[in-house]
Amino acid sequence: ENLANVPLQFMKSDGGLAPVNDFGGHQAILSGPAGGVVGYAKTTFDPVKRTPVIGFDMGGTSTDVSRFDGHLEHVFETVTAGVAIQAPQLDIHTVAAGGGSRLFLRRGMFVVGPESSGAHPGPVCYRKNGYLAVTDANLVP
Repeated sequence: ENLANVPLQFMKSDGGLAPVNDFGGHQAILSGPAGGVVGYAKTTFDPVKRTPVIGFDMGGTSTDVSRFDGHLEHVFETVTAGVAIQAPQLDIHTVAAGGGSRLFLRRGMFVVGPESSGAHPGPVCYRKNGYLAVTDANLVP
C-alpha cells in the first residue's frame, strides 16, 4: 500500500532509467552491467581529484570491464563473443569468460574455456567433484 505511488523504473543499457511502460528488450541487453557502471561512478569517482575509475565485474560466464572519468561513454554498436549488438549502450567491454569458465593446462600454460564448470558441480573450490575453473585460480596464493 505504501508503494502504490512509487514509480517503477528499469535500468537501460545506456545508463538511464525507463518507466515500466516505456521499457523494451533492446534497452535491456547490457542493462545489468550498465547499472554497475552507474553505481561505481556515483560511489567511487572523486570529482575533485578526477582520477579515472576502472570497473571489473566477473560473473560465472562473462567478465565486464569499463572505465569512468567523469562522464559516461556511449557506443551504438559492440561485438561480444562474435555477436554484433546494435543498440545505445555504455562502453562496456565484455569477455566471454568468467569465474566458472573451465581452466585447462596445455603445453605448460593455463587456457580458459570455452567450457563452463556450471553451478553444479561448479569449480573445484565448491568441493563437489567439480572442474578446475578461473575461480579456483583466484584462490591460489
